[in-house]
Formats: sequence, structure tokens, C-alpha cells
Amino acid sequence: MKSKNYYAYFIPRTKKQGVVASWAECEKLVKGVYGARYRGFESRAEAEAWLNAGAFYEIKPPRIKAKLIKGIYFDAGTGRGKGVEISVTDEKGKDLLHKVLSKKQINKFGKHLVGNPRTQRAEQSSYDGKQATNNYGELLACLYAMEIAIKDGIKKVFGDSKLVIDYWSRGYIKQKEVASETVELAQAVTGLREEFEEQGGRVGRVSGDDNPADLGFHK
Repeated sequence: MKSKNYYAYFIPRTKKQGVVASWAECEKLVKGVYGARYRGFESRAEAEAWLNAGAFYEIKPPRIKAKLIKGIYFDAGTGRGKGVEISVTDEKGKDLLHKVLSKKQINKFGKHLVGNPRTQRAEQSSYDGKQATNNYGELLACLYAMEIAIKDGIKKVFGDSKLVIDYWSRGYIKQKEVASETVELAQAVTGLREEFEEQGGRVGRVSGDDNPADLGFHK
């Protein structure tokens, strides 16, 4: 993944916005601010273009994306400022979470807010939305992606989290260093991955810049 040299931020409540040259500067401006939107870019021009377009996460800077393989793609992020959110799409960016979650579990953007006590699948997420980590979200998104792949007969699943794809979903997790909820979910994901791969499925990595399920924020 290419480095992010500039960070754009927008505070809806005060309408304050701007572009800074480091994540540290951006974090001071947005940390703890309800509804703050922010995003990293390779150039100042891209950052300013995003702000001028309304600072919506769904608006991405123009770039030539890699040609994607047919499959199920997943991601997690905290960019909307309301907790960890997960995304599962096909290679064209079409949202797919409705295939495994009820309508009330999916927000207006087609994504799922992890740990919302009114919408969560209790057997897989006992986290409160404000406590769940982004890595937990990536792990949960991986599980949903494989569930959808198995249901639809798709043999390829992709994400951009090295930790989840190369370690946690294979059962390699330091149990004493992470929350018990994460360990339990990792065990469930490991079992599902074994089932998926026994059926000829494969889980691989894609660049965050090319991931069609990308939620728009990579630190």
C-alpha cells in the first residue's frame, strides 16, 4: 500500500475543514469529535478534491485500480466516527451483507456497525460498539465474507488485513494479549476457513487501495 502523505478532515458540526501533513496533526483535530470525517491521501490535491466534493467516504480519489478477480471482498473501519463498521462486497463494490444479515442490522450505507446491541448477532459479537477494535471488525467481516462465498458457491475471498488473513483466521492468535471475545471469534473463523478451503475455496490479500469493500480510512 502506498503511504499517505496528507490528511483531510471535516467537522460537520462546526463546518471546520482542512488538510494537514501528518496523521498526528489530524488525530489531534478529530479524536473524540462526534461525526468527524477524515481520510489519508497521497497528494494534497487529492485531499482538497475530496473536501470540495463534500468529504463523503463513498467518494474516492481517481486512480487506476487493479483488475480484480471475481470474489467476495471485506474490510472494516472507524472512519464515520460511530464505532467499528464492516463492509462486504463483490469485485464491483456491490454490497452483500444482506445475504447473511437482516435489514435492521445494515445501515443506510449498506454496512454493519459492530456490536450495536439492537442489531448484533449475539453468538458472534458481544462487544459494545464503542469497545470493539478494528481488528475484531476485520475478523467478523472475514467470517461474513466466507459465509456468503459458501452460500453463493464463490471460491475466492479477499481482504487487506495481513493480521486476519495470515494469522487470526488460521488459528494463530496470542490469546493472552487480546480480548476473549476476539479469541472466540477467531476460533469460529478458523473453523469456517477450514471448511471453505476443503470445498476448494481460498482466502487471499488485496491492497487496501484496490479493495472494493474499502471503508475509506487507512492510517
